Amino acid sequence: MARFYQAVLQPLEEKQVMTLTKGQSLTERMGSEDATCILCGKNEWWLLPKESIAVREGGKPYIECLECGYQTHL
Repeated sequence: MARFYQAVLQPLEEKQVMTLTKGQSLTERMGSEDATCILCGKNEWWLLPKESIAVREGGKPYIECLECGYQTHL
Protein backbone atom coordinates (compact mmCIF):
# COMPACT_ATOMS: atom_id res chain seq x y z
CA MET A 1 0.00 0.00 0.00
CA ALA A 2 1.25 3.48 -0.84
CA ARG A 3 2.18 5.91 1.92
CA PHE A 4 1.61 9.64 1.69
CA TYR A 5 3.06 12.38 3.87
CA GLN A 6 2.45 16.08 4.17
CA ALA A 7 5.18 18.48 5.18
CA VAL A 8 4.30 21.19 7.66
CA LEU A 9 6.23 24.40 7.12
CA GLN A 10 7.12 26.31 10.25
CA PRO A 11 9.62 29.15 10.45
CA LEU A 12 13.04 28.44 11.94
CA GLU A 13 14.69 31.01 14.14
CA GLU A 14 18.15 32.29 13.23
CA LYS A 15 19.65 30.35 16.15
CA GLN A 16 18.25 27.10 14.76
CA VAL A 17 19.68 27.83 11.30
CA MET A 18 23.08 28.70 12.79
CA THR A 19 23.08 25.31 14.53
CA LEU A 20 22.48 23.61 11.17
CA THR A 21 25.28 25.58 9.48
CA LYS A 22 27.66 24.71 12.33
CA GLY A 23 28.20 28.39 13.12
CA GLN A 24 28.65 29.65 9.56
CA SER A 25 26.67 32.77 8.78
CA LEU A 26 24.28 32.78 5.84
CA THR A 27 26.66 35.14 4.05
CA GLU A 28 29.51 32.63 4.45
CA ARG A 29 27.36 29.66 3.47
CA MET A 30 25.14 31.12 0.74
CA GLY A 31 26.90 34.24 -0.46
CA SER A 32 24.50 36.79 1.00
CA GLU A 33 22.77 37.55 4.28
CA ASP A 34 19.43 37.28 2.46
CA ALA A 35 20.22 33.70 1.37
CA THR A 36 18.86 34.36 -2.10
CA CYS A 37 18.46 31.47 -4.51
CA ILE A 38 21.05 31.51 -7.29
CA LEU A 39 18.45 30.41 -9.86
CA CYS A 40 15.37 32.53 -9.17
CA GLY A 41 16.51 35.21 -6.69
CA LYS A 42 13.86 34.40 -4.07
CA ASN A 43 14.80 33.64 -0.49
CA GLU A 44 12.22 31.24 0.93
CA TRP A 45 13.52 27.75 1.62
CA TRP A 46 12.29 24.60 3.28
CA LEU A 47 14.52 22.28 5.21
CA LEU A 48 14.35 18.81 3.72
CA PRO A 49 13.48 16.06 6.21
CA LYS A 50 16.32 13.89 7.46
CA GLU A 51 14.64 10.94 5.71
CA SER A 52 15.01 12.56 2.27
CA ILE A 53 17.44 11.02 -0.19
CA ALA A 54 19.51 14.24 -0.44
CA VAL A 55 20.15 14.29 3.29
CA ARG A 56 20.80 10.56 3.51
CA GLU A 57 23.28 10.61 0.63
CA GLY A 58 24.89 13.98 1.35
CA GLY A 59 24.97 13.64 5.13
CA LYS A 60 24.23 17.34 5.65
CA PRO A 61 21.06 19.35 6.16
CA TYR A 62 19.64 20.25 2.74
CA ILE A 63 17.27 23.06 1.82
CA GLU A 64 15.06 23.57 -1.23
CA CYS A 65 13.89 26.85 -2.71
CA LEU A 66 10.11 27.09 -2.42
CA GLU A 67 9.93 29.06 -5.69
CA CYS A 68 11.98 26.99 -8.16
CA GLY A 69 13.02 23.79 -6.34
CA TYR A 70 16.79 24.44 -6.36
CA GLN A 71 18.48 22.36 -3.64
CA THR A 72 21.66 23.04 -1.69
CA HIS A 73 23.11 22.03 1.64
CA LEU A 74 23.59 24.22 4.67
